[in-house]
Formats: sequence, structure tokens, C-alpha cells
Amino acid sequence: MAVIYEIKERRVIPNWRDYKRTLQLGELNVANKKYKPIDISIDRAIFDWQLNKDIGTAADVINSSFVADKFNQSEVREAIDYIKKNENKSSKSLLGIINEIKNSGRILTSSNSILELDVDTIKEFQAFINNDTFHRVINKTKNLAKKDLYNPITWIELGRLYSMRGHIAKAEKAILTALQLAPNNRFVLRSATRFFIHEEKFDKAIYYLRKSNNIKNDPWLISAHIATSSIMGRFSPYIKYGKSIIESNDFSDFELTELLSSLGTLEYKNGTFKKAKALFEKSMISPNDNSLAQLEWISKDDNRFEIDPFKYDKVINPFEARALELFERGNWQDSFYNSIKWFLDMPFSKRPALLGSYIAGSLIKDKNAAIILCEVGLQANPHDPTLLNNIVYSIATSTEIDKVLLEKYVKRLTEIDIHTLPDESKITYQATLGLVYLKKGNLELGKSLYKIAIENAKRINNDYLKNLAIFNFTRELITLDLPEKHEYISMVEKIKISNDKKDLQVLKKDIEELIRTQPNKSVKRK
Repeated sequence: MAVIYEIKERRVIPNWRDYKRTLQLGELNVANKKYKPIDISIDRAIFDWQLNKDIGTAADVINSSFVADKFNQSEVREAIDYIKKNENKSSKSLLGIINEIKNSGRILTSSNSILELDVDTIKEFQAFINNDTFHRVINKTKNLAKKDLYNPITWIELGRLYSMRGHIAKAEKAILTALQLAPNNRFVLRSATRFFIHEEKFDKAIYYLRKSNNIKNDPWLISAHIATSSIMGRFSPYIKYGKSIIESNDFSDFELTELLSSLGTLEYKNGTFKKAKALFEKSMISPNDNSLAQLEWISKDDNRFEIDPFKYDKVINPFEARALELFERGNWQDSFYNSIKWFLDMPFSKRPALLGSYIAGSLIKDKNAAIILCEVGLQANPHDPTLLNNIVYSIATSTEIDKVLLEKYVKRLTEIDIHTLPDESKITYQATLGLVYLKKGNLELGKSLYKIAIENAKRINNDYLKNLAIFNFTRELITLDLPEKHEYISMVEKIKISNDKKDLQVLKKDIEELIRTQPNKSVKRK
């Protein structure tokens, strides 16, 4: 059976994008004294601009918005675009202000989506796994690194590209080169931290963060250290510096959002709800996609926290939070769309590929899309058991089963040592192999594996996986017209599903429809 990969404890781990997009997001500002705007109205300047669009009125709009720190109006963006198109007629001081605004991250983009690749169809997404195209990009970046040996940004980008294709040794070599060249650079350190955490080399992440001269004064680095230490079950010695930074009022709300979120997560884990709530509230004054997704995850774990990610329309790339929220609401198509966007934003992460493949394969019945998503996810995570599980499930439940493709991935799945997997993964593994054997006609082994999966789910008191296995098993029993179908149909009828498990509600309705429409079949048994 296909499943969503649900992390038991999400942390505010740094996201890893290319340098250009990270700069656009405002996460690379040089940390300095908090900008204190003057509370003035810019309405007059906006009104003048609407009446007469020239260099002078554009300059008034930009200067006024800069002093007041007000950049929400579309007219501000229009004025900036106008000046940029007429740079030869503009003063150096005005162009300097525009560059400062742009680099500060305070101005909103006209869209909340900044992606390397934007797609409208699954066919366009499929091009993402075109190895020839990707190899050309890697070779181009490798050549740039060779030409400019001392540019750490190029080495980090090369490492990111390698990690997206599962070339971990090459990726680490490139990242270590960047760390050697720029051990105090925030972008390099946060990117490296994400890589080391992805590869479960937590000690390396901690080592390079602690080695930085900026660790005590940079809220972005302190947050990364707290998150990494928490994963390891350790106490971060930089928590006190983080609290001091927050109390200093020397940083903007945006610069503090991840630090506040990391501290809020620690307080939540420690059971201090009031402190956690206060920190999360502050983190949401000017959140980024990471802090927004963190509170979305917390709210699903504890309903005392409430959040609607769609109210934060100024957050750039909010795809993770929105995908999870839409899934919770039962809006499968839009959740799937946001999963695609989430994956395109974080192409080395398996979570968006797993969520998207589960929705496609089990809920909107697009097996081809589910297979494609898993194949792309396996590029960066070639041995991930859950991705392999989901792709085997999607192929095996397709209308026309590609037997060659199925055998290819079944072989890879069965090479995994089941004893190394957590209980939840073992259950899905057993159920999926049960499905495969039923499809192959080995009925007794298939039924046995499904029953083992159901019993194991009961043993660990996981009703969700138990019901998921029962629904999948019942579907196969009905389709094959096996005698046990009556027992399991009765079992399905007795299952009560809560409103927060809308995916299970869909699967139960599928079984009920199958009962109504499926004719009896005779079955040859092995």
C-alpha cells in the first residue's frame, strides 16, 4: 500500500536553494541593527505617481517607501521597475536605494512563487528526470567551478546538483571545498547543514556551524545549530545567544523568524505550551516558508495551535505548508499541485514526492503521475524504502501493469533489509509485497503478508495503517473474488473514520463502490 512519509518531529532545518533564489528571499541580508522606519504616509507620493509617471514621481515613491518601510503597494514595484528601465536618467543614490531594497528582501515580489522550473503539466514535470539535460547542467557548473576555483557559491551549487542526482560522495566533496573557502558564509553554512542532515551526518553539521566566527551573532546560524542539536537529542549551547539576540531588538522580524520557530519548537517539546505559543506567534509576524511549515506541522500535532497558511500570502514558496493543509482539507488536486511545486523547490527532499505520489496513486487515480513522481524522487534518494514502496504499489495497481518495470522496482525493494526498518515501514512493506504476490497469482503468500501487516499495525496501535491495509487487502480480495472477501467486507463496514482522515474516507467509498459494481469471478488458485 502507498503511504505518506510523516515525520514524527519536524525541525526548522535550513532550506537549500540556489544562491539567486535565496538572495531574492531576503535570507542573506548582512545581519545588522534593526531598520527603524519613520511612520509616515506614502499615499501622496502614490497618488502623484498614478497621475504622472516620470522619473521624479517614481523617485518620490521609492524614497518615501524606503523611509517608511512600506513596500506592499503594487505602485512601489512599478516605480522601481520604471527607474530600472531608465537607469541612465536616474541618480546613483536612487539606484543605490533600489539595490538596498532589493537585497534586503523587504519588497514583496509580484508572485509568491520563485522556482528554478515552473510546470503546468505532469509531462513537463517528467522532463525533470531527463538525465541528458541534467548532465549538461552539472557539466556546465563543474566547468564554472574549475574556472573560478575560489568561488564557494559555485561549489555549493555543484554540490546541490550532485545531491539531486544521488551522487553523494561528489556532492560532499564540493560542499567541503566551499566550506574551506568560506567557513563563515551564511549561505554556505546553511546549505552544508541541510546536506549533512539529509545524509544523517549531524556531527559534521554541528562541527562547521560551531567553527564559524559568526555563530554567536547570526540568528539564521543559531537556528540551524538548535535544529541540528535537537535532532541529535542534544542541548544547543547557542540557545542563550539566540534569546539574547531576540531581546536586543537589533534584528528585523523576518531575520528572527526561524530562530523564534526553533525556540518555539523546543518549548513545545518540553511541554511549555504558553512559551511555545508566544514564540510561534512572534515567528509569524514576518514568516518565511520554513517557519510557516513548522507551525503548520505543529498545528496538526496539537490542535491548540491554529494556523491558516493561506492567510500568509506574502510568504514566498509556501508550498509545503499549503500542500499539507490542503491534504488535511481533502482538496486532493490542489494538494497534489502544491506537492509538485514543493518538490521543484526542494528536489532532493523525499517528502513532497511521497505526498504527491500517494495523492496521485490512491486518491486522484493518476498512476502515471504517481510513478513519475517516485522516479524523480528516487534520483536523489535511490535507496529510500518508502519511495520504492510507493512506486511498486503504483505500478502494481495500474490498469495495465508494466511487468518489466514492476520487477525492476520489486527487486530493489526486496534488497532492503526489513529488520532495519521502523515498524511503520515494515507494515507498508509487508502489505505492498502482499499485493505483488496476489497480482502474480501466489495467493496464499499474498494473503499471508497482508494479514501479517494488519496484525503488526494492531500490535503497535496504529489504526491508520491497520485501516489502510484492510482497505487495500479487501479491494484485492473482491477483485480476485476470493472467499475471504466477505469477512473483510464486513470488517470494512464496521470501520468508523474520523473527519481528519479524509483520505481513508475516500478509500472506504472506493471499496463500497467496488462491492456494488464488481461481478463475481472464478479464480485459479496456487
